[in-house]
Amino acid sequence: MKKIGSFLTVIIFCALFILGFTYREDIVNYVMQTALQNKEVTMPSETSNYTNYEFAFIKETDDFHVKDKQGILNAIYTILNHGMTSFTFYCDSSYNSCLEDLDSISQDQILLSTINNFVSPYNSYEKIYFKISSFGEVSIEIDKLYSDEEIKEVNEKINEFEKNNIKDSMSVRDKIKAFHDYLINNSLYDKERASLIEKGQDSGEGNSHKATGPLISGIALCSGYSDAMKIYLDRLGIPNYKISNNNHIWNLVYIDGKWLHLDLTWDDPVTSDGSNILLDRFFLITNSELQKLDSSGHKFDEKYYPEAINS
Repeated sequence: MKKIGSFLTVIIFCALFILGFTYREDIVNYVMQTALQNKEVTMPSETSNYTNYEFAFIKETDDFHVKDKQGILNAIYTILNHGMTSFTFYCDSSYNSCLEDLDSISQDQILLSTINNFVSPYNSYEKIYFKISSFGEVSIEIDKLYSDEEIKEVNEKINEFEKNNIKDSMSVRDKIKAFHDYLINNSLYDKERASLIEKGQDSGEGNSHKATGPLISGIALCSGYSDAMKIYLDRLGIPNYKISNNNHIWNLVYIDGKWLHLDLTWDDPVTSDGSNILLDRFFLITNSELQKLDSSGHKFDEKYYPEAINS
């Protein structure tokens, strides 16, 4: 009887070993996924550049066990908006297509750069890296667009502007107009670099694509104007974001109960003699007014910017 019992024990042990070896990857995946589902994720802390606005396309989240594609986008937005340089979140066990969706999002540069439009330029990324494990663990590393020194320079310049140009008695619209005029009067459009970008020959040198361009160096591309304006609008606590297409970027601002377009680039036209002209044709206008003035250069993807459609 003892021999039979010992023989059965060996048989069972061998069977379990064979099963375990055959399905070892499934077992490891199950154990790892179960462990990750129970892993707590601490909400990222708010930085001084955090903005608390509500948008239709993207929203803050405190759920970092994502359950659908929108959950991934909300997680990325929250991580950027809170000024993080690294963070880890997880796929929920019920989200079967999570890895495929993550791979698609991580390679979609238009979608990722669109998320940048909704956060403070100070928190926006220059490069973003995804490390995605087969168990559904997602680690993000972020290289910021602005250095600490650049942030300090921009803030000091805006402080100086406010000291010399802004009064408490001014309306919000007047404050925005004052900054709009200040940027245009103290900078020129970087037509040389714009030409290089159009030809695919831009080296990436210079700062005209950032707020330091118009504020510090007196030269700007549309992204430099829109970054500077967004930073100022955030200071005023006004809901806003940037709208972009393949060739252009400008601001959308919520003021007086409605969303209005604001395009400093088109209010600072390039002249043949290099003179600096100040316009206000694109200052806080409705979408219908914008499209009447220029329908080709201001096309935008409505699924990303629904607030702008009926403004």
